[in-house]
Amino acid sequence: MKVLVTSSRFPFALGLIRRLGAAGHEIYAADTYATAPGGHSKYVAERILTVSPKFDTKRYCEQIAKVVAERSIDLVVPCFEEVFYLAKHVVELGERERYFFPPLEVLTRLHDKRRFVDLAGELGVPIARTILASTQQELGEAITQFGEYFARATFSRGGVQLLTNAGPLGGAVAIEDCHPTAENPWLVQEFVHGEDLCSFSVAQRGKLVAHCTYRHPLTIDHAGGIVFESVDEAESVRIASRVIEALGYHGQISFDYLRRSDDGRLELVECNPRPTSGVLLIEPKALSDAVFGLPSEAPHVVPAGVHEQIAVAVIRDMFRNPEDIPRDFHLLKSSGPDAYAEPGDRLPLVYTLLSLSHVTAFRHRMHTRRHKHSDLVEAQFFDIDYDGGAIA
Repeated sequence: MKVLVTSSRFPFALGLIRRLGAAGHEIYAADTYATAPGGHSKYVAERILTVSPKFDTKRYCEQIAKVVAERSIDLVVPCFEEVFYLAKHVVELGERERYFFPPLEVLTRLHDKRRFVDLAGELGVPIARTILASTQQELGEAITQFGEYFARATFSRGGVQLLTNAGPLGGAVAIEDCHPTAENPWLVQEFVHGEDLCSFSVAQRGKLVAHCTYRHPLTIDHAGGIVFESVDEAESVRIASRVIEALGYHGQISFDYLRRSDDGRLELVECNPRPTSGVLLIEPKALSDAVFGLPSEAPHVVPAGVHEQIAVAVIRDMFRNPEDIPRDFHLLKSSGPDAYAEPGDRLPLVYTLLSLSHVTAFRHRMHTRRHKHSDLVEAQFFDIDYDGGAIA
């Protein structure tokens, strides 16, 4: 099969490219800049350079449709929020079955954190009590309702801006720097002590067909994970299945959870209707069978104890936090393969370093004068994210 993977910049997109390539598929990789690491894997037959789906939506969709037609692509697999722009224009894109994602309404119901909280309540899935704030004053009042709290915008990602008075990010963001609006209000929830868990699933028309629950022993700047380990968590399988069945979900979907320290209960935090790093922990054949809907008696569930890491990010953490060198060195030696420097396919690691120039492009495009630690994370998103509202 011929597969087009979009937003090939991400490590999980590279993981998808490698696994589907290793399973025998012919892979095409698209992104908005030439140094996107996934496009330089040995498994990629051709790199496709596109305009930004966020800033030039119509032309982007035209480019994708042209690639699909001219290369006879069998399946388009989006890896980030470009999926919203594609879903909006899926009728013009051509044959619907060639695109591996659900309708736009399903995507937005999950992506909008307000609506997702409501959905969890309707399905009887445990989720923290939530207060919405549409102004800075409301935000100030809401945080007083909790002893320890955390708050973030309805449309946010990557843990870039969290307002909290607890944990490692306590006090890192001031309420004066938070600007809730009616269109993008902030959610305020109780800060619950426990372990963060994530899951990645593949669904075929309302049926869970592959699933991986994982933890991240190390994160980058206390945001996205850079070391990953699969865990055995049956409740996450049940929760993911319940949401997928309720919505008739088709495509890739990921969830964040918190396992409470006090009673061990698993609570939902949010949903990302796209792939995440759990891809890195699934074997090629299992992932290929799931994506292409090959029949199976039961979902493929990744067993506990599978590891992967982003070694260059672990090394970066050593330089930024010398006091953590012993811990980081141990993780570097014990946390399995590197997501970028796979034996026989190391060129993506080189382009990971070259792609840091994308941070400069982010600062220029977004007119960012003050350099922040979060620039490295935000630069990964700024030209392909979706923060609600009308799509041209």
